[in-house]
Amino acid sequence: DDPRKCSFDPSRDVPACSAGADGADCLTAAQSAAIAKVYGGPASNGKPFFPGFMPGSEAVTSGLFGGGSGSGWLNVIVPSKPGANAADFNLAENTMRYLVHKPPKPDYDYKTFDFNRDTRLLDEWSKLADAKNPDLSKFKKGGGKLLVTYGWADAILQPIMGVNYYQQALAKNGPDTPEFFRLFMVPGMAHCAGGIGPDRHDAMTAMINWVEKGKAPASITASRVVNNQVVRTRPLCPYPQVARYSGQGSIDDAANFRCTAP
Repeated sequence: DDPRKCSFDPSRDVPACSAGADGADCLTAAQSAAIAKVYGGPASNGKPFFPGFMPGSEAVTSGLFGGGSGSGWLNVIVPSKPGANAADFNLAENTMRYLVHKPPKPDYDYKTFDFNRDTRLLDEWSKLADAKNPDLSKFKKGGGKLLVTYGWADAILQPIMGVNYYQQALAKNGPDTPEFFRLFMVPGMAHCAGGIGPDRHDAMTAMINWVEKGKAPASITASRVVNNQVVRTRPLCPYPQVARYSGQGSIDDAANFRCTAP
């Protein structure tokens, strides 16, 4: 329910390939280093610049982008074919080519981007594209309600983006922020859906009940469906609460869990 608690290190916890070998049951030093960079996120001038992806987002699952089954990173972070670009990289390259550079540079190669030098290129585009202002005072004053869901195994939008924004909003708007803004982190869910956790949930009805009936969502029930059958239900909890087993009954039944402080 919180991948940040996992201290997984690919160079320590996965068998290392012998010199000159590259097997399916081991990682080369270069592979371990690459995986660690995906988890760690980019740095700029020696400081963390942006969150990485969470341990668990690489898990084998079905219904991936492009169909079939495989790692949650397949076709998103990792291309399925040699020489191809994964979705995240296509998005980044075209954003740089046609939206960041003025005039556009159709021949721009994202591999030339230098995180120590070029992050400033994104400043103007960020003003247009990034919804990162944590001051929601006008939104609150107008009676607005904000319900955000985020999959802990999202391999397109880093989950810590959602956590960081909520924490910034809480600091800016005060301890009563949950009265109008709640974040629901979904364990094991990929980008909006899919993954290995209970991912199917009805946030829309929760929002309608909050706005029209004044009933703030204390939890949202999520289901995992396999072969058109519900095999597990689990409550999603408003961050930072997490679902905890009551100690009795099936661990696949949401009725036997409660949202509590971590």
